[in-house]
Amino acid sequence: MLRKIKRSGAGYVLPAVLVVAVVMLYPLFYTLIMGFFNNTLFMQTPVFCGISQYKKLFGDKVFIGSIGNTLLWTFGSVFFQFGLGFIMALVLHQPFVKGKTFIRILLMIPWVTPSIIGSVVWKWMYNADYGIINFIFCSLGIIETNQTWLSNPKVAMWSVIAVNTWKMFPFILLMIEAALQSVSKDLKEAAVIDGANILDIFKNVTWPSIAATCYSTILLMIIWTLNAFTFIYAMTEGGPAHKTEVMAMYIYKRAFMDYDFGMASAASAVLFVLSMSVSLVYLYLTREKEGK
Repeated sequence: MLRKIKRSGAGYVLPAVLVVAVVMLYPLFYTLIMGFFNNTLFMQTPVFCGISQYKKLFGDKVFIGSIGNTLLWTFGSVFFQFGLGFIMALVLHQPFVKGKTFIRILLMIPWVTPSIIGSVVWKWMYNADYGIINFIFCSLGIIETNQTWLSNPKVAMWSVIAVNTWKMFPFILLMIEAALQSVSKDLKEAAVIDGANILDIFKNVTWPSIAATCYSTILLMIIWTLNAFTFIYAMTEGGPAHKTEVMAMYIYKRAFMDYDFGMASAASAVLFVLSMSVSLVYLYLTREKEGK
């Protein structure tokens, strides 16, 4: 029996499957189940309550607001991360750019910087009294007076999105630049001989070669950002007035500030469904484009 398993290849992946089952699947199913139980720090045993937790959850305006904040946080971050990373990758790929190794090392600094350290540095930079952001913008005439970037409900989320973009765009740059280096030079030369211009080469040669990498990278960034809240926790703690409180932050507060583990589990289940839904929709749309 063991020989058959080894020959089929299952024996090689079985340890990894067991690790995933213990580390990921068990906590996931346990959390989904606990969403149907009333469970707080002061209760000796959880009490089954059906879907009442979910009714209470969707009756909470803060939670409903956190869903919108999560979508804004996710798609706003991914849009700017991918846009900046894509442009920088195209620029670095050009033959006329000198000192590429040094530039790559410099651009990798945000990505390798621990998020909590980056949060503290950017919080200082955003400070209304002595922050360098206000100093630069006032010097350029963009603003007339110092702004409270992290305390203003209108710009707080966008301020944190800017920090998240700074942190993660180097990852996209690396992925896309690696994909660009795999594009066939022979195809480009053939396209030039046929009279194709830069846009034609990008559309018909470059993009088809890097599209799969771009789609996969965007999907990864969507999943990561949906579940991320380090910058929000360290810089705004969900404020002001819950304007930056994403679902992950809401879950954290419910679990470790209110000690309402049942509600936190229910909210986690909703976040899981949202993550899966967004990912599946994105995969469907990208496959439709690839099919065309």
